[in-house]
Amino acid sequence: MLFHTPEFFLLLIVTLILYYSIPKWRMYIIALANVIFYSVSGWGMLVLFLLVTSITYFGSLLLQGRYAKPVLWILILLNLANLFFFKYSLFFMQNLGKVLHVNLVTEHSFWLTIVLPVGISFYTFEFISYSVDVYKKKIKPAESLIDFWIFVAFFAHLIAGPIMRGHEFLPQVEKIKSIKGTWYNFKMGSFYLMLGLFKKIMLADYLSGTVNRYFAHPELLTGSQAWVISAMFAFQIYFDFSAYSDMAIGIGYFFGLELPRNFLTPYLSANATEFWRRWHITLSSWIRDYIYISLGGSRRGVFRKYLNLFLAMTISGFWHGAMWTFIIWGMFHGALLILHNLYMTVKKKLKLTWLDNLFIYRVVAVVIFFLMTCIGWVFFRIHNLHDSLMLIRRMLSLEALSMPMGMKIYSLCVIALFGFHILEHYLITRSDRVSAVWHKVFPSPVRAAAYGLVIVIVILFLKEKESGFIYFQF
Repeated sequence: MLFHTPEFFLLLIVTLILYYSIPKWRMYIIALANVIFYSVSGWGMLVLFLLVTSITYFGSLLLQGRYAKPVLWILILLNLANLFFFKYSLFFMQNLGKVLHVNLVTEHSFWLTIVLPVGISFYTFEFISYSVDVYKKKIKPAESLIDFWIFVAFFAHLIAGPIMRGHEFLPQVEKIKSIKGTWYNFKMGSFYLMLGLFKKIMLADYLSGTVNRYFAHPELLTGSQAWVISAMFAFQIYFDFSAYSDMAIGIGYFFGLELPRNFLTPYLSANATEFWRRWHITLSSWIRDYIYISLGGSRRGVFRKYLNLFLAMTISGFWHGAMWTFIIWGMFHGALLILHNLYMTVKKKLKLTWLDNLFIYRVVAVVIFFLMTCIGWVFFRIHNLHDSLMLIRRMLSLEALSMPMGMKIYSLCVIALFGFHILEHYLITRSDRVSAVWHKVFPSPVRAAAYGLVIVIVILFLKEKESGFIYFQF
């Protein structure tokens, strides 16, 4: 069920009415809404999700006893096995067949019938982090199965994040009956919901037409065309994914629940380290806490630190999809993180850290790093490795300096998108100040008219067929 559909808004409105009308039944109302929301993807997927949820919950109750460690590994392996079977088994069989020179995946093979359950990558990571945190006594097990179900399956974030942690969300779930509806929550919820709808419908979906048309035939693209279209894809995937996260945060506000921010205008980052603190924040922090640190982090010397960074980002790439190009995308960002760390070390030794205080230095760094992310997005978008490498070679050749006339309008589009990106950063980081000025300067009839205009524009821009979110496939 997509957020920008009439069916979802009907579910949301009915759930909200019941939620605030019958406080003592809130747990059951949200639990049922979660079931209805997820069941749209298929009853088989729902049964699987409920089964894995139950196993993880009841298994977590044994994580404080004598056999805590074996139980932890059983829970981790079961969840990883579930993810591997549905997401990676076909990839594994295809590559094993190539190594053995045997066709293990035929036209009518069983492996081709496997359907990826929606949201499986996200809820698997939530199950693993919850189990590890209970084992390490960072959190207490959920008070009941229904508490745990609401924590992991809250329909606002279920399909594409943000990835929730037990210490962030479980305490809110346990106090859900005492939550009071406030004007502030509905105001902020409406802001984030409309921001997400705007980004999805009026930006991401309309960028997708141009991006898909050009990337459908990468062999025909020149270097300059590849740069521009890659930049447009960079904004398409950002607006698409952050739109979902913004709407999830907004829906959370409606219920008096706080979900973590998943993006903070990442293309204003000056380096790889900063980028991963601002892009898919809940995933990057998950990778840091449960993979990078588990591998040893920076505790075992410089070489191991860099190796762990590289391995963690490679795993992050593989998490995104069962394709070599996703793995290379992760490796590419791992290399960028290592290079930034080396650069920072050299800069400190040469006593050049004062450069960080120069505005022009930051602007140049932001532009250069954005171009580096565009190279990475080529691997992410074009799933044929040969085509990806061919396109990157053209992007790095001298011919890329020549811009065809037809691409100049798209170049201006990229500049405009960057402008909106900066405006978005200002609105998010100074939301209280902006809200105060908005309410002080403009009377309520003008504000109401502006809200109505935005709603009308969004409705008019709705396509006949709603498009899904890019990250639903992960």
